[in-house]
This record gives sequence, structure tokens and C-alpha cells, in this order.
Amino acid sequence: MSEIIIKKAKKLQGAPKMPGDKSISHRAAILSLLCAERVTIENYSPAADCKSTLNAVKQLGAGVKEENGKVVISPPLGGGIIEPESPIDCGNSGTTMRLLAGLLAGADINATLTGDESLSKRPMKRIIEPLKLMNAEIAGSEEGTAPLSIQPATLVPIDYTMPVASAQVKSAILLAGASARTKVTVREKIIARDHTERMLQSLGADLQVDTVKPEVVDDPDDPRKKIRKLPTEKYKAAITLDVGGKLSGGEIIVPGDFSTAAFFIGAALMIRGSHLILKDVGVNNTRTGFLTVLKQMGAEIELKNRRDIGNEPVADIEVVHSKLKPRKISGDIIPKLIDEIPILALIAASLDGTTVIRDAEELRVKECDRIHAIAENLMRMGVKVGEFPDGLAIEGHGELEGAEIDTFGDHRIAMAFGAAGLAAHGGVKISDAEVVDISCPGYFSLLEGLRA
Repeated sequence: MSEIIIKKAKKLQGAPKMPGDKSISHRAAILSLLCAERVTIENYSPAADCKSTLNAVKQLGAGVKEENGKVVISPPLGGGIIEPESPIDCGNSGTTMRLLAGLLAGADINATLTGDESLSKRPMKRIIEPLKLMNAEIAGSEEGTAPLSIQPATLVPIDYTMPVASAQVKSAILLAGASARTKVTVREKIIARDHTERMLQSLGADLQVDTVKPEVVDDPDDPRKKIRKLPTEKYKAAITLDVGGKLSGGEIIVPGDFSTAAFFIGAALMIRGSHLILKDVGVNNTRTGFLTVLKQMGAEIELKNRRDIGNEPVADIEVVHSKLKPRKISGDIIPKLIDEIPILALIAASLDGTTVIRDAEELRVKECDRIHAIAENLMRMGVKVGEFPDGLAIEGHGELEGAEIDTFGDHRIAMAFGAAGLAAHGGVKISDAEVVDISCPGYFSLLEGLRA
């Protein structure tokens, strides 16, 4: 186990380069299995989770090598996914397991997906059930967890309304349709991150996204005012994929990881005098609820040099230490900041006043129970905090106390409390610092390099 002690910083300055986006890297590697030509991926994430995906792609017959700092993936010989000779180990990566389950359900092969102890406890029924509706032969344990067993099957079209917001479930269905060349429609009540849709479109898939927008009408109680009338439909977006053949290959440029950038943004906001510029970061609006909430709280954050790279919006994020106000955070914004809630909770703890976070029950089934992990460590830092089944109430008092942090083996917890150590009186000690390698190897070195 590697121990690290992070001491309080006077202020942060600099322009750290963010690693490639994990979510987009996973999808680039997995979709390469369906491409007619090789795929060259620039800025592929160095995260351990994304290495698990590359290893899986190799087991399924693709050629994988690094050339000039890029990952080059050649499609399987013969044009079809090859049946793996042994179970595919997804490591700690839920994205790898859930997305591969969808793709393999339509690949007409036998495969088994396994994972580490943490991944083997995470819920898989959420993908098993819709895939079975497509006639997939897929099964997990009696508890609905890994390992997942997949057998050959002829998939049928599906029109599926998502019961909860989940990019991984949506992606599993779309990848099943793409692999089996079967038409699928997924309807969303709350729009989750859309990297899979964007990448499918960029690789030549026939994919249509129809959004349902509220209608602006006269207020019946006051004709001088306008109101937004909700649509009668029970969904906000419908994604329809109709794949007729192989996807094209080509080059995919992966933007900087927004979820990693969030920890640096949070650290800058907690430490007086700080000023950071994070260049070439993905700012897909299904991911940037964190920025929306911070601006509502009073943060000085500006997106500069906006542009699109490979069908994904990218910008430079400039953040300056700001005086923030606490608030309640809940509802449709939560899926757009679910991975950033750990650092958002630390920001809230450094304020004067109470912040409430609700509708985040998904945090209970991440790499650990993140709601409990956040609450436990905040209390160690002298913060009054209450747990709800779906969130937290955090009573900040302006300054965090140093503490020894229990990461519960979760990279996001380690990264959030590591960033908070730069703002805490007495700093923090983290015993299993290597857990951050799951998403950002070198994270603590990047943090230390920003001390002014």
C-alpha cells in the first residue's frame, strides 16, 4: 500500500494537462470491434479501467498497439468478433462490463465477463433485463451481479423506455443493436451522457436523436406572463439506431477528462488566490452539471476557445477562487454531475452554511457506497453531516480540519479528499493512494505541481 500525505497549500496556479476522457476512451476501443477499418485513438486514457477495456478488445480478436503515443486498434481478422478462449476480466470497470455485455449479446458468440471484488458486487440486472427483452442469452448470479455469461442468440428490435437515467444501460442497448445489426429505440425520461450516440454518428451509424422540448405558452393565471408547459410524452429524448453494416474507422481524438478536471476546479475554488486554466477538456452538456451548479453558487468559471473535436464539444476551463453560497442540489441535474458529487461535497464542506444533495441514490452502488464514504470522511474532518438514502446534508463552517482518510478502495473518494487536503488545516493522509490509478495515474503529482 502506498501512503501519501498532502499538506495545505497557500494557493494554486498553473495549467495542468488532463488525461484523456475515460468514458470516451472506453467507447472508442469497444466500438472499434465493429469497424471495417482500423481505428487510431489519440489521447487514450491511461486509467487502469481503460486498460481493462483494451485487454478485453484484444481477447475478442482485435490487434492493439501503440504508435507515436496513440492507440491503434485493427478489427478482428475475418471481420467478426472472435470468441474469447477464457473469461474476460473487466477489473474494476463497470463501464467495460456493461458496455461489452451489450456488444457481445449481439455478437453470436459465447463469452463470460468477470471482475474484481468491487465490480462483482455492483448491480447488473439493469442491463440484463433490457437485453433479455431483445432475446439475448445473458445471465448473472442469483443476486444479479457478475460474472455474466453470454451465449449466442438472435436479437430482435426493441423500443425501450429507460426507468432511470443511465448512460451505461442506454449504451448497452445501443451496442447490442449495433452488434446484431438490429434496430433499437431508447427513450429517456432524464437525458444521460451521450458519448455513445455521438461516437456512433461520427463512425457512420444511422442514428437519430429526437428531443421533446417544453412549449412556451401564456400563463392562465396571468396572461402577461409566459410559462413552460411540459410535453405530454413520458420521455425527453428518443434515440433510434438502425445499423445496416460495418462502421467506418479512422481517427478519434479523445478530449481531456472532465470528471478528472472537476477535482482541480474544486481545489481552486476552496483555496484563496487560486487561478487555474485546464485546456482541451470535454464540455459535453450531459457531463457539465457540475459547472452549472457551481456557477449558481457564485463560482467564477469561464469556458474559452470552444470548439468541436470528433463530434464532442471541447473548451479551455478557467477557474478563479470565488466566494460561494450553499444551496440544495437535486432533480434532473444529478445525472449530469453524479461522478463529481464527492468533490462537490468537499466544496460544500468548506463553505459557511448548509448544502443539501438529494436524488443521488446511484452513489450507493458505485465502487463503494460513496454517500457513506463521503459522510464518514467529512466527519473525520470536523464537518457536521447527515446521510439520506439518496444524499447528504452538509453543514460547512469555512475551514476543513486535517484527517486520515479512508478511501474505501474508491478512486473518486481518494481524489476528492486528496484535493481537499490542499485546503485543510493540517492536510490529509491517504494510505492507499494507488487507488487513483483506476482513473488518473499521476493524479497526486499533478496536484502537487500546482502549488504557487
